[in-house]
Amino acid sequence: MESKQPGKRMTSRDLQAVHRRQQILQTAKQLFAEKGYHAVSMRELNKAIGMADALTYHYFPGGKFEILTTVLQTAQEERIGGIVLFFQKIFAKTDLPLFPVLTELIVGLAQKLTEDQAYFQILLRERSLLSDEQKEALDSVTRLPFEAMSDYLSQRAEQGDIRHMDFSLASSQFLAHIVFTVIQQLLRGNRMEQEEAAALSQFYMQLWAKPINE
Repeated sequence: MESKQPGKRMTSRDLQAVHRRQQILQTAKQLFAEKGYHAVSMRELNKAIGMADALTYHYFPGGKFEILTTVLQTAQEERIGGIVLFFQKIFAKTDLPLFPVLTELIVGLAQKLTEDQAYFQILLRERSLLSDEQKEALDSVTRLPFEAMSDYLSQRAEQGDIRHMDFSLASSQFLAHIVFTVIQQLLRGNRMEQEEAAALSQFYMQLWAKPINE
């Protein structure tokens, strides 16, 4: 049997490389969000970082476009991963009625979406630059919260709290509505308030309610 080798310990050079990559990505994210991808040159990016051109290309041989796709992929995984964990925490509260669960979900999701405004600004503005394969990679991660929401609605229907329906479609409608509302609020400089979240919850409670004759 082949013996397993212990994991390689990171050297100071490895740690420095990780730090520099993160520095490049963080600076690029802020510049892309503020000015737009096309308005930011590699020279401007390197000047903001304080790094030589050759060194930036050493970490990202594909240049500015590779930096853009890495910024989006990294941020997408972090944001969606956090949202999925939040959903799991909320959906574990099986003893609570649906209304307070939905309200807490909407408020919490709005907070999650606004934690990284730079990412969403870049994604909305620059998504068209990505290839179909890159879009699919981002979308595959994005589908996870929708699947979790669909499963939760199915469970609630089995418990008799809501009617049976196309749960995938219902979760897509619900979450897309919340995301669209949050984006509108960001553009106006507002945020999701408890009262608005409660009104949205009430709307979907009525939409998903079981017919009276059931």
